[in-house]
Amino acid sequence: MPTESRDDAFPPVRLLSPADLDLCVALSIDRGWLPEKAKWSLLLAGSQTFGIDAPDGRGLAGAVVLTRWAADYASVGMMLVASRYQRRGLGKALMEHLLAAAGAGATVTLFATDMGRPLYEKLGFKPVRRNVSFVGKFKPGRVPAALPGTVRTATAADLPAILEADRAAFGADRGHILGRLPGFADRIAILDDPAHGITGYAAAWRNHVTSTVIGPLVAADQEAAKRLVAHLAAGVTTTVRLDLDPDREGLPGWANAHGLEPAASTLVMAHGEIVPRGTPERLFAPISVALA
Repeated sequence: MPTESRDDAFPPVRLLSPADLDLCVALSIDRGWLPEKAKWSLLLAGSQTFGIDAPDGRGLAGAVVLTRWAADYASVGMMLVASRYQRRGLGKALMEHLLAAAGAGATVTLFATDMGRPLYEKLGFKPVRRNVSFVGKFKPGRVPAALPGTVRTATAADLPAILEADRAAFGADRGHILGRLPGFADRIAILDDPAHGITGYAAAWRNHVTSTVIGPLVAADQEAAKRLVAHLAAGVTTTVRLDLDPDREGLPGWANAHGLEPAASTLVMAHGEIVPRGTPERLFAPISVALA
């Protein structure tokens, strides 16, 4: 298998801005990914996106996104190299630049495809857990009675409580991304408990005209997570995508029973030490696989 070595003919890595949105969308399309213009807008506004301009003047040769959650904690997403520049060392150059930007000692996580995994392993990333995308038309079912709290659509006034619940579960502040959810997501649902306030939330957002992602999904337990998903999916006319840990009992089987089939798998990987944070058992689905 040929190894990659950086071609010095390429310009240096630069920090991209919202003005580069169309270039990022074009890069996704070049690699056969969905355009996901809204997601690129979110990432360009709330994260650090690094890119290399194409020497032929036709957009970007490659890009990658670094999202910081804390001084020592970040995630990687949207690692892309234009098809005409594959095996020229750009992926390695972008990832090395990103890891340097994240800082020595930082824990950096990502969702790895089978194609990207060899590069990440060479850079020192280690497996953490599996992830499976469950996709399909959601089939509503009976909602158990007598469960505590009410699931309802969130309002602007709920955002501070949503951020507080998320910090407690995630163990770091995702407010610079989640604070943009009201303008990004189609709907946000919360589980409002009279005795404890907002104990969970989830968002539904379009990644294509025919597909809606449900994520993030934060809840006190499996039953609460199911109620949030069912509430959001009931108002969706497209297919639904839900990214879950297939080795965690409960929700994957429930999703499958409600019409969502396993469609693709990735591997959550980490560079650096995994430090216990928050209450991970309350985290059921990511914001996006671009935001590990």
